[in-house]
Amino acid sequence: MARVSADQNAPSPLWTYIETNLENRGLTTGDLARATGVHRSRFTDWRRGKSISIETARAIATLFEVSPLEVLVAAELLTAEEAQLRHTRPDPAALSDEELVAELRRRLKRT
Repeated sequence: MARVSADQNAPSPLWTYIETNLENRGLTTGDLARATGVHRSRFTDWRRGKSISIETARAIATLFEVSPLEVLVAAELLTAEEAQLRHTRPDPAALSDEELVAELRRRLKRT
């Protein structure tokens, strides 16, 4: 479903994101078409606000070397808040010695 904006000629947030990243990386729409496997004619749809698939978001993310979540936020399929990754387990490398010992104690109490 296309999003309706106040200015029908303004590019969608997704297309603005794509154009900016193409320019910053010295890439062309041809590079984008090859990376996504999408015909260039679809780019007009994206500019007008038509949504992309998860597979296409992944391909764009790979081309731009970013997280697919970043692309999904640019496409307005996720909000920035929804895209926040939450770690369900602590990363031992990120813990201080005291935190690591406390985590080990907590885990040993379960056994």
